[in-house]
Amino acid sequence: MSEQNDHDRERWCQLVVLAILIVSGTLVIGILYPSSVSSPSVSMFAWISIHSWIALQALVLITPGLLAAWLLRCRLPRLSVGIGFGLMIVVPAGMLLDAIAFRWVSDRFLSTKILRVATDLRDSLVAHAQWKSIAPTLFWCMGFAVVAIVVFWISKPVARFCMRHRKVAKRSVSIAGVCVCLFSLPAIVDWQTTAIQMRADSTRHPWVVFRIIDSDDVMASGVNSRLAPVSFVIPKNGIDQRKVQQRLAGLDWDTLDARDEPFPDVVVVVLESFRHEMVDAEIMPNLSLLASDGVHCRNHFSGANASNFGMFSLLNGLEAIWFDEPVRYSPLMNRLFHQAGYELGLFASHDDWRLFAMDGFLNEQQFDVFRCKPKGWSEVDKRTVSHATAFLNREDLADEPSPSPRLAVVYLYTTHADYRCDPADEVFHPAADDSFPIPYLPTQRDAVWNRYKNCARTVDRLIRPLLDRNRVVIVTGDHGEAFLEDGTCGHGTKLSRYQTMTPAIVYAPGIKSERMEQPTMHADLLPTLVALVDLPMSDLSVFDGNPIASNRELNNSGLNERVFMIRDYLSDEALFVGPWTTSTESERIFGIGCRVSLGENRVRITTAISDSGDAATDLPGSHRQSNKKINSQILQEWLKKRFDRG
Repeated sequence: MSEQNDHDRERWCQLVVLAILIVSGTLVIGILYPSSVSSPSVSMFAWISIHSWIALQALVLITPGLLAAWLLRCRLPRLSVGIGFGLMIVVPAGMLLDAIAFRWVSDRFLSTKILRVATDLRDSLVAHAQWKSIAPTLFWCMGFAVVAIVVFWISKPVARFCMRHRKVAKRSVSIAGVCVCLFSLPAIVDWQTTAIQMRADSTRHPWVVFRIIDSDDVMASGVNSRLAPVSFVIPKNGIDQRKVQQRLAGLDWDTLDARDEPFPDVVVVVLESFRHEMVDAEIMPNLSLLASDGVHCRNHFSGANASNFGMFSLLNGLEAIWFDEPVRYSPLMNRLFHQAGYELGLFASHDDWRLFAMDGFLNEQQFDVFRCKPKGWSEVDKRTVSHATAFLNREDLADEPSPSPRLAVVYLYTTHADYRCDPADEVFHPAADDSFPIPYLPTQRDAVWNRYKNCARTVDRLIRPLLDRNRVVIVTGDHGEAFLEDGTCGHGTKLSRYQTMTPAIVYAPGIKSERMEQPTMHADLLPTLVALVDLPMSDLSVFDGNPIASNRELNNSGLNERVFMIRDYLSDEALFVGPWTTSTESERIFGIGCRVSLGENRVRITTAISDSGDAATDLPGSHRQSNKKINSQILQEWLKKRFDRG
């Protein structure tokens, strides 16, 4: 009996040792794992208090595993310690996985967004993964596994040592426990401030990671990030009518046959992950000059925060909510310009359209010339521009006259991570070298930004031959790019201003130059192109967008008041952009979050969204007191514009 009691005490002691080591490990992960949030400088006492509070959170979470192992000691004496260790190690493992997930996609590891990444989007993301991006994550995961094995292995000898020095061990554990509780008191007493800090740096707090406290709700009392819930049914007959309209869209053949004037050549240049700040004379002098000669849309938004939805919106003049509908397989731009007698060419510096479900509208059947190379940066972009220039200059026809106008879509990759420019364009310093990690740290952000600017210079030099003033030219990005402004690196992860906003420059011979400040979208560019080329459309209302220029004159009426939608890549969320997006009020919000499903015929407003893509406080100014009415008006206006075409 005495021997059995000794074994029980030893197992209990081993479990306590494991609990202490696991709490310590959780704290170490919270302190050491790189975060996209810059921690403010605090006093030593405040630093100790914050980390004591983190340790206390971890201790509360591992307690059920500790107690379960203790209760199993009689029934499963040999396995109880292993079971307890398995249950408790979930806490630091969850902390690490959540920190990794949040650093990549700015969402919890236990979220539907991560589930979609691991299932639907796994192949496409693996295809774009780079070793230098994967290596740090593998290092942390393998390091964690090794440390976990070592901790379990040393716990038994440490427990025996503690048994031999029982008084000292008990005293040490008691003192440590009391200190953790005492230093945690300020965090508990000043819960309002603590809650704000937990939300701001959520990956370091176990209670937020394990959803004991929802990160969206961890904020000071009295601050409401939720808008008044408003939901509307989308009329099914309206959806069906739009589908029919998209299927039947075409040119007015009588007007087309009566036309004598030849159509101009057109080039649409799409730059990967293109930020609006790059349209600057010091960075991109050629594009900046084109912007001064044409219409420069300074508050322009892609159809989404990723290439597939952005390109769909651009080539169809539609919001990306139609991406899953039949129009994806018969893009309106190709159909209309083919009917007008254009030869169409696609020239791209990558070719993985299938992985992102873009092969329905970017394929050899949709284009007369289809020149797409495996993804590459400046070297591949040089060849892409060369092929596109030869196509537009009709070098394939030698001295023969071309009976057909030509349209080239040119898709360039140099401004995509990891931003590889020509050495001759490395003028902004200090710039990150090829070894910079992705994701990178806040301290590395400026160097990575300079590297990106150098890439923009390379692209500007490459596209110069395409910017012929005798053509109709559109230059835009497929989407934006975040450089930690929203807590993430890259795109496709948040509906933030930085991932969705991209410049658009529209030029046509004789066009009136203008800097347009009103919000515009990718869906505006095709109807604008149709207007500038003067294609005789049978039904202009097929587009979700508006022509921002026609007959060489600016057409910006109503743009300030309208509402349009941007789609998220990793979830079913979307965002309404409207007058509030460019408001000058100090409490301006970026957009109004929503969920829309054409399959379920429903759209619902969820949350006000800030520039960083996070929940904002509310609608600005006087709207706050009546946001339910405002939200109803927003939805009704959008529904009427999109689905009530009678």
